[in-house]
Amino acid sequence: MSTIEDVVKEFSEADNAIRSVFPKVDPVLVVRLIFDQKAKRHNIYTVEAILKDGQDTETVRKRVIEATGMAPGFYLQGTKMITSHKLDLQLLKRINDVDYVVSVKGSPYSAGGSTDF
Repeated sequence: MSTIEDVVKEFSEADNAIRSVFPKVDPVLVVRLIFDQKAKRHNIYTVEAILKDGQDTETVRKRVIEATGMAPGFYLQGTKMITSHKLDLQLLKRINDVDYVVSVKGSPYSAGGSTDF
Protein backbone atom coordinates (compact mmCIF):
# COMPACT_ATOMS: atom_id res chain seq x y z
CA MET A 1 0.00 0.00 0.00
CA SER A 2 1.28 3.45 -0.85
CA THR A 3 1.95 5.98 1.83
CA ILE A 4 1.80 9.74 1.78
CA GLU A 5 5.59 9.75 1.62
CA ASP A 6 5.42 7.57 -1.52
CA VAL A 7 3.03 10.02 -3.15
CA VAL A 8 5.25 12.98 -2.25
CA LYS A 9 8.35 11.18 -3.57
CA GLU A 10 6.64 10.28 -6.87
CA PHE A 11 5.27 13.81 -7.20
CA SER A 12 8.76 15.27 -6.67
CA GLU A 13 10.13 13.00 -9.40
CA ALA A 14 7.34 14.04 -11.78
CA ASP A 15 7.87 17.72 -10.94
CA ASN A 16 11.59 17.41 -11.70
CA ALA A 17 10.81 15.71 -15.04
CA ILE A 18 8.28 18.42 -15.96
CA ARG A 19 10.74 21.21 -15.12
CA SER A 20 13.52 19.59 -17.16
CA VAL A 21 11.35 19.10 -20.30
CA PHE A 22 9.34 22.34 -19.95
CA PRO A 23 11.71 24.74 -18.14
CA LYS A 24 9.88 27.90 -19.30
CA VAL A 25 6.34 26.66 -18.55
CA ASP A 26 4.26 26.94 -15.39
CA PRO A 27 4.16 23.32 -14.15
CA VAL A 28 0.44 23.61 -13.36
CA LEU A 29 -0.27 24.06 -17.09
CA VAL A 30 1.70 20.91 -17.92
CA VAL A 31 -0.23 18.92 -15.30
CA ARG A 32 -3.56 20.18 -16.67
CA LEU A 33 -2.55 19.09 -20.16
CA ILE A 34 -1.50 15.67 -18.87
CA PHE A 35 -4.97 15.25 -17.33
CA ASP A 36 -6.56 16.46 -20.60
CA GLN A 37 -4.52 13.93 -22.58
CA LYS A 38 -5.45 11.13 -20.19
CA ALA A 39 -9.16 12.04 -20.51
CA LYS A 40 -8.82 12.45 -24.32
CA ARG A 41 -9.97 16.09 -24.08
CA HIS A 42 -8.81 18.80 -26.48
CA ASN A 43 -9.54 22.00 -24.59
CA ILE A 44 -9.00 25.55 -25.68
CA TYR A 45 -6.54 27.40 -23.45
CA THR A 46 -5.66 31.04 -23.06
CA VAL A 47 -1.88 31.09 -23.27
CA GLU A 48 0.34 33.92 -22.04
CA ALA A 49 3.92 33.98 -23.29
CA ILE A 50 6.49 36.49 -22.11
CA LEU A 51 8.88 37.32 -24.95
CA LYS A 52 12.36 38.77 -25.00
CA ASP A 53 12.39 42.48 -25.76
CA GLY A 54 12.84 43.59 -29.35
CA GLN A 55 10.97 40.86 -31.24
CA ASP A 56 9.37 41.57 -34.61
CA THR A 57 5.74 41.09 -33.50
CA GLU A 58 4.49 40.79 -37.08
CA THR A 59 6.80 37.83 -37.71
CA VAL A 60 5.79 36.29 -34.38
CA ARG A 61 2.10 36.87 -35.20
CA LYS A 62 2.46 35.05 -38.54
CA ARG A 63 4.25 32.15 -36.87
CA VAL A 64 1.50 31.80 -34.24
CA ILE A 65 -1.26 31.94 -36.87
CA GLU A 66 0.49 29.25 -38.91
CA ALA A 67 0.80 26.98 -35.85
CA THR A 68 -2.59 27.58 -34.22
CA GLY A 69 -4.90 29.32 -36.68
CA MET A 70 -5.42 32.08 -34.10
CA ALA A 71 -4.01 35.61 -33.99
CA PRO A 72 -2.25 36.65 -30.78
CA GLY A 73 -2.54 39.96 -28.98
CA PHE A 74 0.63 41.79 -27.94
CA TYR A 75 1.03 43.94 -24.84
CA LEU A 76 3.77 45.72 -22.89
CA GLN A 77 5.70 46.89 -25.98
CA GLY A 78 5.54 43.42 -27.53
CA THR A 79 6.94 41.51 -24.56
CA LYS A 80 3.65 39.87 -23.55
CA MET A 81 1.64 37.79 -26.02
CA ILE A 82 -1.78 36.29 -25.33
CA THR A 83 -3.76 33.94 -27.55
CA SER A 84 -6.51 31.36 -27.13
CA HIS A 85 -6.36 28.07 -29.02
CA LYS A 86 -6.38 24.31 -28.64
CA LEU A 87 -3.31 23.24 -26.74
CA ASP A 88 -1.64 19.89 -26.19
CA LEU A 89 1.72 18.81 -24.79
CA GLN A 90 3.37 18.71 -28.22
CA LEU A 91 2.40 22.30 -29.09
CA LEU A 92 3.37 23.44 -25.59
CA LYS A 93 6.82 21.87 -26.09
CA ARG A 94 7.18 23.75 -29.41
CA ILE A 95 6.32 27.02 -27.63
CA ASN A 96 8.71 26.22 -24.76
CA ASP A 97 11.55 25.62 -27.21
CA VAL A 98 11.26 28.96 -29.07
CA ASP A 99 14.42 30.90 -28.22
CA TYR A 100 12.72 34.28 -27.70
CA VAL A 101 10.07 32.89 -25.30
CA VAL A 102 10.97 33.62 -21.67
CA SER A 103 8.03 32.03 -19.86
CA VAL A 104 4.61 30.51 -20.52
CA LYS A 105 1.43 30.31 -18.46
CA GLY A 106 -2.03 29.21 -19.43
CA SER A 107 -5.47 28.30 -18.24
CA PRO A 108 -8.53 26.68 -19.74
CA TYR A 109 -10.61 29.18 -21.70
CA SER A 110 -14.10 29.74 -20.31
CA ALA A 111 -17.20 31.36 -21.77
CA GLY A 112 -16.45 34.50 -19.77
CA GLY A 113 -12.87 34.54 -20.97
CA SER A 114 -11.61 34.42 -17.37
CA THR A 115 -8.15 33.04 -16.78
CA ASP A 116 -5.92 32.18 -13.83
CA PHE A 117 -3.21 34.76 -14.51
